Amino acid sequence: MINISSSILTSLHKQSHLLLLILVGFASLKAAPPDVNTMTTEMGAIAFINEADGRDAIFVRDTAGENVIYICTSGNVIILTPSVSADGKFITFVVDNGRNQKTIHILGPIQKVNNKWQANDLEVMTVRGGAWPVFKDAQSVYMSMPEQASLSHDGTSNIYMISNEEIKQISDNRGVSTHIWPLMHPNGEVLIYRNIPQTDEMGETAEPIKSVIYGLESESSEMHFVDQFVYLEQWTASGDILFSFRDKDQNGNRIYALYNPETRETKEIYRHKSRQGALTSDSKFLATIRPVPEGSPQFDIFVTDLISKTEINLTQSPRQSESLIGWIR
Repeated sequence: MINISSSILTSLHKQSHLLLLILVGFASLKAAPPDVNTMTTEMGAIAFINEADGRDAIFVRDTAGENVIYICTSGNVIILTPSVSADGKFITFVVDNGRNQKTIHILGPIQKVNNKWQANDLEVMTVRGGAWPVFKDAQSVYMSMPEQASLSHDGTSNIYMISNEEIKQISDNRGVSTHIWPLMHPNGEVLIYRNIPQTDEMGETAEPIKSVIYGLESESSEMHFVDQFVYLEQWTASGDILFSFRDKDQNGNRIYALYNPETRETKEIYRHKSRQGALTSDSKFLATIRPVPEGSPQFDIFVTDLISKTEINLTQSPRQSESLIGWIR
């Protein structure tokens, strides 16, 4: 019995040693950190806001590095509410001069010439109050903004179509809500916006907060995300809406999920202590902004491969004003 037990123990020892070697072998295959250039080549290029020479600027970063494609005229103005067109060739944004005047810009086509990213800048119009532009085409936008002709501003805003030829009102808040944060479907036929009800003197509202999907041709509308406090991040190429929220995680993480407007099904894809989110056209890579170190006022852009779960720090140089715009194709 003693000899048999010794034989068994010897055999188990050898098997354990062999298993350990196999595990070490697999670990060594995965030990190498992800290569930034390899991932960025597959991902493409990403646009973001940061400071250049003390002024707000728009950068495009790819494997070869970064280029500034737009810079503000002075340090007293800032870039707000940018968005990327469905084809990834244009960016629209607001430049705020701090005196209740905001200029709507369209930047593009974004292209690489002699290994340097470049884009033309078109000023669409100047507005008062808040403004959230999204693309209609290369020379016009749909935009959330207050009534410009009103002498008294009641704090509400509607969706308008803005071009060189006309300004057309799309939504009607009836003076009881504000319509903000519009997103455009990649097919250009439908948009979604947040309907935020105004509160009365007691701080109560007559209707819940919700999102409205509006058909630009059919003029039909549907209610979504009713009584849910979510951030609509992006209408993806697949037709799903990327949104985020942070009231369901005990650790204070922001949860990112995809929402199918047709089936109304939701699928969580990522959670972390971060802000903003942008998916590549194939929904494989998610870019987020994260404080570095945690709790710091400085931020880096991190990119996660949602399939392999590999993650890289894309910018690797914390910046105080860094803000995502989206992926360029």
